[in-house]
Amino acid sequence: MTIRLYCPACEDRTPSTDELARYVCDGCGNALTLRLPEPAPFARLVAPERGLPWRYPDLVPVDYEPALDDGVGPRVIRSALMESRLGVDQVHLIDCTRFGTGTFKDLEAAIVLAAAKQLGLRDVSVHSTGNTALAYRHYAQRAGVSCAGYVPERNLDKLGDVEADPEQPVYSLDCAYAELSGLAKKAAAESGRRHLAPFDWKLEGKSVLAAAIYETVPDTDTIVQTVAGGYGPLGYEVGFSRLRDIVDTPSGVLGERRYLLFQPADADTLTWAWQNGADEVGEDDLRLPDDPYEPTLQSTNPVATLPQLRRDLPEGTELRSVDAQDVEGLRPVVDEILADAGIELDYMREKSAYISLAGLLKAQLDPGARIAVIVSGSRPFTAPAGPGVSKRLGS
Repeated sequence: MTIRLYCPACEDRTPSTDELARYVCDGCGNALTLRLPEPAPFARLVAPERGLPWRYPDLVPVDYEPALDDGVGPRVIRSALMESRLGVDQVHLIDCTRFGTGTFKDLEAAIVLAAAKQLGLRDVSVHSTGNTALAYRHYAQRAGVSCAGYVPERNLDKLGDVEADPEQPVYSLDCAYAELSGLAKKAAAESGRRHLAPFDWKLEGKSVLAAAIYETVPDTDTIVQTVAGGYGPLGYEVGFSRLRDIVDTPSGVLGERRYLLFQPADADTLTWAWQNGADEVGEDDLRLPDDPYEPTLQSTNPVATLPQLRRDLPEGTELRSVDAQDVEGLRPVVDEILADAGIELDYMREKSAYISLAGLLKAQLDPGARIAVIVSGSRPFTAPAGPGVSKRLGS
């Protein structure tokens, strides 16, 4: 098995296992790059018998792992109800709730755990407010890798009643959201685990959604999603960049797109920075409430991601805040739209899709807009019954 990453500035060097795991060349300090084949028709990039993220094997840096393939891709549903309410040309809902644990975090977890397995990393860890830890646990079990999850104590219920598995321990941290990353990385180092995942590895799983959009709705000009730290659109831009280099007849969404990104008003660091023209934010600028409206969207990542978002996202991209009362007030409308599309979401488990759809319903849009909405989760999900494995770590 191989990881198809190299450093274009140091092509005479073969990256070590540690460099591949960190996604960094030690020779020059630059991020590694995926080695792409020669340009070809898009159809040659598609493995139609596979699900995401494995459907586009030349666009991801890891070898195919059948055990990590759920055999499904996102459903793409045109929503006449949304088109009518918004008064726009097209709205497609990209249903990313069909994977293993019901959120698009499964795409990231499948790629990262495949990389861990192929690099021979036996003991790893991850921190999250719930969905990411659950996704990594799910695919780690299937990859034969031991992955510890570090989760804020207040978010443990998002894991459901997970089945006890000493190979996949869950540690609850009694800490503020802003402290989670540092404490989790410290605990992982003390226990001899490699903490996942570096910035660029996190983007890999999201990158394949660019190819899915290109394949199914290539005339899209506006991509809509709820964001926390911005990893979603940054991942899509990685995918679009690769497509530009590899597709011999690029068209549609490759040349004309922008993002319309939404955040809950109580945790809108990126929106505040974007609308105020800030190029960077510090720890003191983070808006991380103690009792957030949507815990999944608590993130310290804007400190690192804002400069890259400024650099990589296309012109015309907007970030907007959505008030909780607007989400609650528009919930019946969103439920109707989702039901019409055959998408079942668990509002109590995660409100992300409701936030983006409510924000979109209140937006003023060009009548000619052609919109793709990333429905990022979560579908109803019941973990296997069992007492779970949870060890409390104080802050």
